[in-house]
Amino acid sequence: MSRNRNQGLSLFGNPILHPLNVILILNCFIFFLQYFANQQLVFRFGLTPDFVLNGAVWQVFTYGFLHEVGLLPLHIFFNMYGMYMLGNHIIPIIGKTKFVILYFVSQIGAGIFVVLSAYLNVMLGGGISILESMTSQTIGASGAIFGLLALFGLFYPNAELLLFIIPVKAKNAVWAALLIGYLISQFGNGEISSTCHLGGALTALSLIKLFPKYFLPSAIPYLPSLEFEPTKQKESFPQSNPKQMPVEDLFLDQKKSNEIILKQIEMKKDRTSVINYLQPLQVENANICPPSTYNTEDPICLRCEWLPNCALRKAKA
Repeated sequence: MSRNRNQGLSLFGNPILHPLNVILILNCFIFFLQYFANQQLVFRFGLTPDFVLNGAVWQVFTYGFLHEVGLLPLHIFFNMYGMYMLGNHIIPIIGKTKFVILYFVSQIGAGIFVVLSAYLNVMLGGGISILESMTSQTIGASGAIFGLLALFGLFYPNAELLLFIIPVKAKNAVWAALLIGYLISQFGNGEISSTCHLGGALTALSLIKLFPKYFLPSAIPYLPSLEFEPTKQKESFPQSNPKQMPVEDLFLDQKKSNEIILKQIEMKKDRTSVINYLQPLQVENANICPPSTYNTEDPICLRCEWLPNCALRKAKA
């Protein structure tokens, strides 16, 4: 955790009240409480289908904040790592509010899916291993994480992700992870709720399908560091005038604005005039880069909305 005089408290480069940090801190705090009252918390707030059908409906939500307590906190670590890494790419595309909605709706949808699976198992006579049982307990944020993973696969289908050191395309990551989880739960010692994972992914995909205008942006930033294979155009549907979306177009207005600011700075005759000019242009809660990286000729800096903040810091130095 660090403090920036322009930004206040921050964690992992984001303000302390950023949705990613709020979810992370809340999960870690509850995980800390589990060391003192694990059985009571899991019994009351973990997801048990029989309890839910008898009135404990809150469990389809609260289970997502509990994690397995062991010698090494691997369960919460991998869930929170996945949440933070996926969220860092998804939030710039859909925004913080939609991210929070998607995360928690996926978490609730996954919980409901577990309950429905257990109920179906009873209706079919019970004993079906791929379905949940009425007395099984499910905990963890994995359902919500799989919702994020499904959305990331829609945005960046050819991005390379590593699942147990195996590289897979993002569009196949959900199904590959489900297969691995199922094999571990059936033939290994791991207790993995593939039903919960599947429910989270299907909930997110259903949400996108029902509200495409709300969740799907008109343009998605290109991530060259994540793409290992270009998207192939369908030959059966040739386009005479395909719409091109250069990377620069996404930030063209910001680039022009910053070029005007830099020209105004060059026209100022003294340091005080530069500071007075830049003061009204400051962006609140800007997470600016280190001073050594500021370069007015750098294409990244020219497209950054925080350039006035960096310029003011340099003028005051």
